[in-house]
Amino acid sequence: MKKITIGEAARQSGVKVPTVRYYESIGLLAAPSRSEGNQRSFEPADISRLAFIRHARELGFEIEAIRTNPAPRPMPSPRPASSRSNSASAA
Repeated sequence: MKKITIGEAARQSGVKVPTVRYYESIGLLAAPSRSEGNQRSFEPADISRLAFIRHARELGFEIEAIRTNPAPRPMPSPRPASSRSNSASAA
């Protein structure tokens, strides 16, 4: 899987690069792995966490409230319509 640079992570999540570094420094975002050149290498889960933090801040949540909130989880995929109609007729 391709690692994501800090600039790309900032762009995808909608936060600025210094903000990404700040969230890492205060422990709101786990420290990402580093390349041989000591550059941060983010994963898609890190981007999701950054976007979650940004959204929570936009809603007015304080840093400490975000820190104690569990990481966001992906929503389950809806079942296809055909499997819903089959289970309804079987009941």
